[in-house]
Amino acid sequence: MSEVFLLKDGKGRAFLVRPRLGGVFHHHRGTVPHEAILEAGPGGVVRTHLGEPLSVHRPTLEEYVLHMRRSATPTYPKDASAMVALLDLAPGMRVLEAGTGSGGLTLFLARAVGREGLVDTYEKRPHHLKQAVENVRAFWPVDNVRFHEGGLEEAELPQEAYHGVALDLMEPWKVLEKAASALMPDRFLVAYLPNVTQVLETLRAAEGLPLRLERMLEVAWREWEVRLPVAHPRFQQVGHTAFLLAFRKWKAS
Repeated sequence: MSEVFLLKDGKGRAFLVRPRLGGVFHHHRGTVPHEAILEAGPGGVVRTHLGEPLSVHRPTLEEYVLHMRRSATPTYPKDASAMVALLDLAPGMRVLEAGTGSGGLTLFLARAVGREGLVDTYEKRPHHLKQAVENVRAFWPVDNVRFHEGGLEEAELPQEAYHGVALDLMEPWKVLEKAASALMPDRFLVAYLPNVTQVLETLRAAEGLPLRLERMLEVAWREWEVRLPVAHPRFQQVGHTAFLLAFRKWKAS
């Protein structure tokens, strides 16, 4: 597995590159042989044949998720990091995820539970799952993710085996009861829901289940442009992406 690098030009535009023997990176201001990127290494600088400088970096998880290949819209890093916090994950824990999508949230979960932990992730669409497997394995060499083709509806899930459940589905209410039964008592289930109609339907489905709504929130990041001596909010901001619903499971009496 080759290492992944991130190149940045003078305007802050970023490009993911996986160097290969004889490969060439193409920028609109010239080309760079992959060998030059490997020689420069993270923290170094390369120049295109037209003299354009490009800084070389090892991508952060946020940068990788925003620039990796995708077959589905990834969970934005701001939401994925919030879900990790809401799930209260720690190394060694087991997490259940559905659906995998392009693998962005999967990466956040896998890194949170660490080498001794486990992520079981389910995706119905084979082409999305194939892309997710490639994305995860290209960035995260630790073997702590099990990929499953199919939905939770058909899955054989152990009872009260997971420390957390993360749902990124169009209709999570269809699997809510089954997901709740696989969750340990006093642990958390977090659903990622783009629109309020999904929120209301999920809340209705939670009635009668051993789930108590703890939080409903949106995550907003306001980025600033800094060009001394001037600083102002960026003109283009990421607005609404999703509502996050966090449920806590209680023991059924």
